[in-house]
Amino acid sequence: MPEELSGFPTLKPAIITKVDIRDVHDLGTIHNGSKLSHYGTPTGTIKSVPGFEPAFKANVDFGADWLSFDPDGHHARIDLRGMARTEQGHAIDFRYTGVIKMPPEVSKIFNMDPDMATVPFGHASESFATSIDVEIEEADEREAGSHTFLVADPALKELENNVFVSNGRIAVTEKGLVVETRQSLVVASTVMD
Repeated sequence: MPEELSGFPTLKPAIITKVDIRDVHDLGTIHNGSKLSHYGTPTGTIKSVPGFEPAFKANVDFGADWLSFDPDGHHARIDLRGMARTEQGHAIDFRYTGVIKMPPEVSKIFNMDPDMATVPFGHASESFATSIDVEIEEADEREAGSHTFLVADPALKELENNVFVSNGRIAVTEKGLVVETRQSLVVASTVMD
């Protein structure tokens, strides 16, 4: 491998998050010309995949995305915040910000077009950073963001001290829209130049 391509991190599958989109409240056009909408995400799940530590399962019991759409309609800006509770009763505060590139199939969902359909993985990729913000410029040219976990449970503290990246999709179901992300832990390289 050429030296300039060494030292890159690897990924380890870690967490699957699904949030249900329910109430949508449009605020309208704000000071910068963007359209701001509030998407309620009151339910969902967050769970670790087999082999990831710390292992946990949690139910989302509050959440919302303050999503703004750029005036040109080409991008939307994510500001999602939520709370989940583990099976043991411990709270997890999860948040992420990001940028979505809006191809027609994604725009149909946000416009609630009758012919909207589930957007498969590969149309949205995010960067999830715990404790620090990590920006990835237009991952998959669709979506990039930064995610933070805050926890009080000592068994989950490592969530605050790691960086995650993710593939995402929006599923159109009989009950409504579900945003699903599959997050991988970024494992630092030990290779030195």
